[in-house]
Amino acid sequence: MISEYSDNQLNDDATRSHILSIEHGLTEHSKCLKDWHRSLLCGLPINNVYLLKEGYLQCDFGKWYYNQTSRYLSNNEDFLLINKVHQDIHDITRVLALKSKLEDTITKEDYDVLSEKEQELTKLLLKLKDKLHENMSKLDFLTGVLTRQPFFQTLSHEHARALRKGEPSIIVLIDLDDMKAVNDTYGHLSGDKVLEKAARYLVNNLRKYDSICRYGGDEFLICVSQITLDAAKEIITRLQMGLSSLPIKLDEDVVVNITASVGAAVMATEHSINEIIARADEALYNAKSKGKNQISFWENKG
Repeated sequence: MISEYSDNQLNDDATRSHILSIEHGLTEHSKCLKDWHRSLLCGLPINNVYLLKEGYLQCDFGKWYYNQTSRYLSNNEDFLLINKVHQDIHDITRVLALKSKLEDTITKEDYDVLSEKEQELTKLLLKLKDKLHENMSKLDFLTGVLTRQPFFQTLSHEHARALRKGEPSIIVLIDLDDMKAVNDTYGHLSGDKVLEKAARYLVNNLRKYDSICRYGGDEFLICVSQITLDAAKEIITRLQMGLSSLPIKLDEDVVVNITASVGAAVMATEHSINEIIARADEALYNAKSKGKNQISFWENKG
């Protein structure tokens, strides 16, 4: 299975995979309904799956839907709504199939209800697909994390929440050390692999309500949300130490380790987001100047 990175953030490959999966679901749904309509209109034997109370589990669409292992989809509201609509469709088709079998009259109202449910299911699937396309447009193509623009929208919401509730958050800049040496020694494709692995590590080890973007070439910007400075220091230290002990396999014979310099600043509500990031950047510069592989927190020197 393609790794999704986390419950609430998909990488690029997982997003593409889910889009293809939904397209497959739409195809299977259409095939099932076409088969049911053909049997009903042409007086053909009706597939037993349409006569069973739990037939929704056995149709091709149901096999796709109920065997999903994606954490992202299973937490998605539109995906969850599909369950009820799909079961309703099977309940209706079962009643109509039984009426046809007993040569009972199928009314216009019966068929209109089915038609409405079919349209509702299709709309949910297409809406979900559109959300995934939107998600893909916000992702950095290499690392699978957010790009700057959508991340700044997240920061704006976080800044407003901190202002409203008085709950602090921490802005963190992480710069991978000596990436030029990696690129010069092993090539840029290997450097890309290091960035992708580092991003995956960071996402997998953040809390689900924290957020991350690729800020620049070798830099990641993180918002550690709703947390005290002391608690944030523990998280940041754990992330930095974890990166330094992360073996990154470039090929069969080459495994490298990287370190990271970190700068952090409290999201002070009286300052703009850009000013807070500038403080984190100043702290990062301080960490670099101390010899790299360091953590520095911005301090008011005035």
